Amino acid sequence: MSGDREVVPVSIPSGLVREIDKMVKEGIFSSRSEAIRFGTRVVVVLEKRLHERSMDYAYEDALEGFRRGKHVSGH
Repeated sequence: MSGDREVVPVSIPSGLVREIDKMVKEGIFSSRSEAIRFGTRVVVVLEKRLHERSMDYAYEDALEGFRRGKHVSGH
């Protein structure tokens, strides 16, 4: 195992484990660990993108409000 990795104990529902095992058997992933690492990366990337998009939307929404003269009060 690489020095830049940590072992993280995790419980996964058995149905998901069966699906992961099917993907490993089909050669999509070489191991359960590889599949779980891939899934974790997907979650992190998607969350970052969703957060960025929501921030962009909030920024654009605030700008539109100011353009229309609707100021948001802190209280």
